[in-house]
Amino acid sequence: METSTLIYCALALSAGCFVQSTVGFGMAIVAAPIVYFYEPRFVPGVVTFVGLVLALINMWQYRRMISFTGMSAAFVGRVPGTIVAGWILVYISAEHLALVLGAGVLLAVVISLSKVRFKPTPKALFVAGFTSGLMGTTTSIGGPPMALVLQHAEAGKLRANLAVYFVFSCILSLIALSATGHFSVWHLKYALIVLPAPILTTLFAYKVQHLIKTEWVRYALLVLCTFAGMAAMWQGLSPMWA
Repeated sequence: METSTLIYCALALSAGCFVQSTVGFGMAIVAAPIVYFYEPRFVPGVVTFVGLVLALINMWQYRRMISFTGMSAAFVGRVPGTIVAGWILVYISAEHLALVLGAGVLLAVVISLSKVRFKPTPKALFVAGFTSGLMGTTTSIGGPPMALVLQHAEAGKLRANLAVYFVFSCILSLIALSATGHFSVWHLKYALIVLPAPILTTLFAYKVQHLIKTEWVRYALLVLCTFAGMAAMWQGLSPMWA
């Protein structure tokens, strides 16, 4: 593999890690399309592994703000969401499901901009975890449902709890990818090669995150969710226009 390809992919992953370390999520939204352009075989396996390492680092960084009890409902919802997505895809194409879920995310963003507040109740977190499982399995972008539910949390708690959720989510995804042959020793090797740049960028993000206000984090979340919804809808509509 050309060195330039590895450099471009490492830079894309670094940009995604910077966004996620300062905002709370967004690594896959930023990095995956660029990485796919240069090396399609890195998506989703390599991106997911880097996402796991990033989530572990963020979880350690914000460990004092984690609420495992509060996030338990999201963990419970993520598992059946993943299973149901796999079952649905037997009968419905990934594109059609991505179209519906993308539209749902955009609707949730519109509601968030109104006076309606999403409260992180156990029921809401379960639904968010379930929906995240559906989106993550079909579009590789599972963060928006969780981010929308947690958007009004204090910035540090938001980053902490999303990090915990992403550790759990990435482990599930890597197990599934390994079982289906989409994550192998080959993927692990190249993930480790590009990993130093994202880690250094993450450490740099910690140095500047104090400059970012909580309200800015919320609006950044909504912008990222909007892009994620549009990307999912684009994925669903593209085959129809081909």
